Amino acid sequence: MFLKKTKNTRLAEISFLAFISGLTYLPRIGELTYYRDDWYFLYDALVIGPRALIEIALHTRPIRGPLYELYFSLFGLNPLPYHIIMYITRLVGGIGALWLFNLLWPQKRHANFFMAVLFLLFPGFLWWVAGFEFQPYVLSVTVQAFSIAFTLKAISSETASKRLGWTIAALLSGWAYLALVEYAIGMEAFRLLCVYLYVRRKDDPLTFFPSVVKTLKISTPHLLIPIVFLIWYQFLFDNWRRAQDAGTQLGQLFDSPLTALWWVVQLFRSVLNVSLFAWIVPFYQNFYGNRLKDILLGLIFAAFVIAVVYLAHIYLKQDSGDDQEDKYDFNHWPKELLWVGLVGTVCGVLPVVLANRVVAFERISQYTLPASLTGVIFLGGLIYSISLQKIRTILFAGLVGLAVLAHQGLAAQAVREEKTISDFWWQVVWRAPAIRTGTTLVVTYPGIYYAEGNDVVWGPANFIYNPEKQIHTPVIIPISASRMEADSILEIIKGNRSFEKTDLVIKNISIDYNYKNLLILSQPSEGACMHAIDARWPDISIYDQPLLHASFQNSKIENIDANGESPVPPTYPFGAELLHEWCYYYQKADLARQRGDWQEVAHLGDEAQKLGYHPNDQAEWMPFLQAYAFLGHQKQVKGISTRINTEPFYKQQACMNLSAMAEHGYPLPSEMQSYINELFCI
Repeated sequence: MFLKKTKNTRLAEISFLAFISGLTYLPRIGELTYYRDDWYFLYDALVIGPRALIEIALHTRPIRGPLYELYFSLFGLNPLPYHIIMYITRLVGGIGALWLFNLLWPQKRHANFFMAVLFLLFPGFLWWVAGFEFQPYVLSVTVQAFSIAFTLKAISSETASKRLGWTIAALLSGWAYLALVEYAIGMEAFRLLCVYLYVRRKDDPLTFFPSVVKTLKISTPHLLIPIVFLIWYQFLFDNWRRAQDAGTQLGQLFDSPLTALWWVVQLFRSVLNVSLFAWIVPFYQNFYGNRLKDILLGLIFAAFVIAVVYLAHIYLKQDSGDDQEDKYDFNHWPKELLWVGLVGTVCGVLPVVLANRVVAFERISQYTLPASLTGVIFLGGLIYSISLQKIRTILFAGLVGLAVLAHQGLAAQAVREEKTISDFWWQVVWRAPAIRTGTTLVVTYPGIYYAEGNDVVWGPANFIYNPEKQIHTPVIIPISASRMEADSILEIIKGNRSFEKTDLVIKNISIDYNYKNLLILSQPSEGACMHAIDARWPDISIYDQPLLHASFQNSKIENIDANGESPVPPTYPFGAELLHEWCYYYQKADLARQRGDWQEVAHLGDEAQKLGYHPNDQAEWMPFLQAYAFLGHQKQVKGISTRINTEPFYKQQACMNLSAMAEHGYPLPSEMQSYINELFCI
């Protein structure tokens, strides 16, 4: 009954798009919180209010500010609505692409649907898990699809009033999507290609040059979109980003003519990434590194999606009313898809390349999104160049399956990373009642390499310890964090550099990187606890990074204020408090060790062992070993020695830490000193 009722409508295709995208994007959506750069956006909004989001984008992409402000005013710090809005926007974009493809190729309903599916599931864009910051990118490509469809409706309308209405809609939406993402301007070439296709088909087919002339004539009002935008953006707008300034990029070309050759190389690479490699590389990068449970879940959801795709294939084949999908001219239509898709993709990525960037994955996958609309057309051309329908169906199913697995793998990694970070900071709260303002944190999370993305360190730290309102911008970051980059690592080890950086262009923050005032926090592995490194007697693990082994002397434990009550992390994004298991007792014992309360350390150790808790990392016995030694509890010292002496590194560390106690005001009884020398120092 449903299929009969929807035979002559687009409701069936939209329903299939919703099912397919929902099974792809929604399974882990309730577990996603703040991802990477979301931290600095939401911290700015936390301490300044929504107006901070206006100022972040004021001199880069000013239309984004009101969008961010609107969303934050509606949803605040709750991450779930942002992820839902991101998904809905993506789905609407898929519907817009389906409409656009049907306007371009009205007789190819089956193919148009599958190209819309590929666009909706495009796996080259990996930032959809960042629910706040990347809203404008997804909204831009969605508005882009509709804007071009509005242009086709305008030029094909028979009445002046309709032409005017559709033209105004095209102009407004065109300026909107470019204001959100300025490097998407290359897609205006695709708008002209779409008009060209319409001109070539209308009435008697024209030859190339007359078609081009007529295309430009018909498109005249719509050429105002790129022309007006470029005039405003390059000459009227106070742009603070050099990468977006045409004069800056042309200056590099004049300084080094070889830049043009490099642009050709990067253009070739970018086109391949958008049109082909996006379906392979993100899958390879994000799927296999997950836990077996996540891999199996990904496979299950991929199987469901492929089943829905097959049902859609059967329905559309039956509902088309003819066999045109199998009887089209293989020498014409696929070639049209190929050249339109290729030219559109080249033009779509060209502005990125001319800005001396490259369309790639990982941290810059947002560059793939505008041209993904033409990339899937090119890919459709390759597939529809194959005459056998079964092979085409298998290829489409395979691409959809790879996309689903890539997104499922990415979501699993994001959830795992966010859970790791929230658990880490719950342990920090147990360990540190306060962290002094002006501290620069050096943090190693297990399995997370954040490179220049140090927001994932200072963001959580300041959310917890410095949520107080600020009046003026830029936002002052009271607790900073060092980047995990080569230059920063050298400065950490040397400990001889301090500077303040005010980033008004990207983040609207002022942050002080003080390598002379560090606090090193490390979680060596997923099974280990967080270790606050005390240079007097560090709890260093064999699983710690070489960076920590080289720089632990620079960690100043006094940057943790050991007095007072610890703050309670906000529910968003840290969730409920962790269970009080081994790591709770370890953190409280380490805090008591910093205070010099050895009785409390021993008490916590006794209680933890009575409850059956024990460490996964033997370095975590150190506070208890020191307490038992200081208090003269030889039996307990002996028991711990049997655990840590199986690893020579821990045995040596125990000797050093126990020997350092006298130097720092906690001498061991002479009998105990001889005993530990015999146990650990021989």
